[in-house]
Amino acid sequence: MKKILFLTMNYPPMMTEGSSRAYKLAVSMPEIGWEPLVIAFAGLSGDRERGEPFSVRYPAGELPQEKLNREQLFRFVHGMPRKKSDFLKLRGAAPVRFDPGGEGWEKKARPEAEEVLRRNPDIELIYAQSPPLAPQRLALELSEKYKLPVIFDCIEPHDAGGLERSVMQSGHACILPSRELKEYFLRKYRGAAGHDDLTIVQNGYRTDGVYAAGERREAESAMRLVCRLDRLGGREARSFFAGISAFAESQPGLKGALSLALTGSGQDRAWRYLKKYDLTDLVESSRACSLAEELELCRRADLFCVVSGGDNGHDLFVPERLYDVLGMNIPLFGVLPDGPACRLIEEAGGLTAHPGDSGKVAELLQEALRRRQYGGWEAPPEEIVLRFSHGSSIQELLREMARILPLY
Repeated sequence: MKKILFLTMNYPPMMTEGSSRAYKLAVSMPEIGWEPLVIAFAGLSGDRERGEPFSVRYPAGELPQEKLNREQLFRFVHGMPRKKSDFLKLRGAAPVRFDPGGEGWEKKARPEAEEVLRRNPDIELIYAQSPPLAPQRLALELSEKYKLPVIFDCIEPHDAGGLERSVMQSGHACILPSRELKEYFLRKYRGAAGHDDLTIVQNGYRTDGVYAAGERREAESAMRLVCRLDRLGGREARSFFAGISAFAESQPGLKGALSLALTGSGQDRAWRYLKKYDLTDLVESSRACSLAEELELCRRADLFCVVSGGDNGHDLFVPERLYDVLGMNIPLFGVLPDGPACRLIEEAGGLTAHPGDSGKVAELLQEALRRRQYGGWEAPPEEIVLRFSHGSSIQELLREMARILPLY
């Protein structure tokens, strides 16, 4: 079996954006004849729910899960800053935190990667995902030293210190999750990167392993709305929950008609507005702290809602969980800027509103409830669901790997 070195800070138990993508690609490697050697961020003691058929190294060590309360665990796996009172240490080392730049991780990951490469001289390829930036910085260094090709996985723009341009001009392969992101990089690096230099390997859903469907729940009278909250500014969060509040006022006895479950790192900001609009009694669960927990929340949804801000390139952002839910055939609702996520929801027959339009949010929730009550919500078109299966994604990656390896 051929071997590939995986460098990524986004990998379970982390729930940062890119973790599901890296995990799905890694677990697919043995299926196509490759053994992944994964160097991730940090682990959790006792976390064995995924059961990969390969080893994963955690340069930052393993956090003692049993010593974390629910909030501490949530903040850790989402890469959020810890509160001042949270100073757990790993084996006497400095407190573990998810550094957005990855400098601390890079210092620890370098000797780990060097050891893996020495022990496995038959490694043929390096995969490196960013952001955070450190995996791609390290991959550039290792590629030059060991004369290995790299697949740079650029899941978002990350222009910092010229690394992005160095990656685009490196001559190595670059994969991207969407056409919109490819067009963005082609415009930004006109003349430095061409169409053949950038390959789209979209995110997709799997239906096995931790992604396998759970038991079907019995029908409930309340419409269960699962909200994925990401990258929210105060204005967007306030407007979204103001829309839910307006919908609540139009529905006497709403507590029997709607329940909320929250996922994503934007929950911290959400609670302020849930309290402001007296909606906390509608929230039935929150703080999913693992991939399995969040997927289970999604499976039980009557309606899955993506809520995202519209600034700083967020119009290029498509939450990974959206693809998983698409594969679950759950109705979709989005409050997000125009862009690939918005178009995907609309293509799947979902409803969308622009961030800041609380009136539209209330209106679309009313329509969602009407569709649920009267059976007017059809499953996403089969061609859309098939297009975003993970099998299609891994075939694109396999073609890219086959294209670059004969050069080395």
